Amino acid sequence: MGRRMFNRGDTIVEVVFAVTIFSMVAVGAISIMNKGVAIAQQSLEITLVRQQIDSQAEMLRYVHDKTGSNDATYASLWKNILRENLKGSGEVQQVVGSNGGSCGDVRNSFFLRPSGKNIVKGDASHYENPETYAKVENAKPYGISIQLTKGSRHYDAYIQACWYGPSGAAPTTMGTIVRLYDNDA
Repeated sequence: MGRRMFNRGDTIVEVVFAVTIFSMVAVGAISIMNKGVAIAQQSLEITLVRQQIDSQAEMLRYVHDKTGSNDATYASLWKNILRENLKGSGEVQQVVGSNGGSCGDVRNSFFLRPSGKNIVKGDASHYENPETYAKVENAKPYGISIQLTKGSRHYDAYIQACWYGPSGAAPTTMGTIVRLYDNDA
């Protein structure tokens, strides 16, 4: 008698189960890669915004320090900043919080930018929402502003940045305070 050999293949249930497991592993791997890319992008944006804030702080210090060196250009610029943008100590507006948790305009604020060999002031009261990160570009502020207050013998400059990061759900904010000591303050 001849023996019959049965070749048995995979059933449809086993194939569906294998495809399901492969799909779950693939989706998990892609999700982890997306999260890694978002974290890397957020890290890069924070670094770039920190550089923009440091740039604003250095230009502000430079303008303030040059006022005592008989430089009429910077003395005039500093007086203009004080005349147009000086706030009381309790009048500093936070970037987030006053606008329902979104980046919004900061009243009576300014920004600085290089123009040739000089530094010039611009109005940041109505800044544009940045596409990627807060910055000053092409003579326009994108989510960055400076507010100046007066103390007893000093000025405090509140430099703030607001932008929507990779998640886009809530704005990312960053800021610093620069204290400028002055004998005339």
